[in-house]
Amino acid sequence: MQEALAGLAERFEVVTYDRRGRGRNESADIVSATAEVDDLLALVEHVGGTALIAGFSSGAGLVLHAAGQLPAATVVLVEPAVGGTPDESGLRESVQRRVADGDLEGAVREFYEATGTPEEIIQGLSDSPVWGDVVRCAPTLIADIDLTFVDDDVLAAVQKPVHVIVSDGSPPEITGMGTELAARVHAPVWREPGGWHGVDASALCARLVALD
Repeated sequence: MQEALAGLAERFEVVTYDRRGRGRNESADIVSATAEVDDLLALVEHVGGTALIAGFSSGAGLVLHAAGQLPAATVVLVEPAVGGTPDESGLRESVQRRVADGDLEGAVREFYEATGTPEEIIQGLSDSPVWGDVVRCAPTLIADIDLTFVDDDVLAAVQKPVHVIVSDGSPPEITGMGTELAARVHAPVWREPGGWHGVDASALCARLVALD
């Protein structure tokens, strides 16, 4: 997404931010799905509205939960990690328990394994310099899990054009979430070049420009 944003910034005013509990926004005391929706709404109001709002993975769930309260805007969901039924696997409770016990790394690893992240990607991430930041953000995973549940009431409030973008390098369990969601909101699905759970930056940039 970051490379695509750099390309878009050459043509448009682009606003992005660190969601609470992540990146430079590390001082947030309360991390919840509701608080994240409030943050997004406040940001859009602060910048005076937006013509297009995009969310990736769990961020797509965040955009959907906020969209019904946003001013008119085109909604773009990139590889949305959402579904129409709440999580009943026990993952939320287990991650919450690990976080409470201070086992942040265990919480991250369990979340990634439960959501189908390939072992080589987890290993590569854990060997990289960013792993410490990923582990520090473990408390945000609980909000992510809550944001994946998008029921019919949430979708009914989204009275805006919706587009779904998926990667041709993602497995069916990921792209299937996007196509299922698109069917629920009667949205087109754009399949673009990319890797596992990620769309090629130039392709994503071109698609977003075309949707403007």
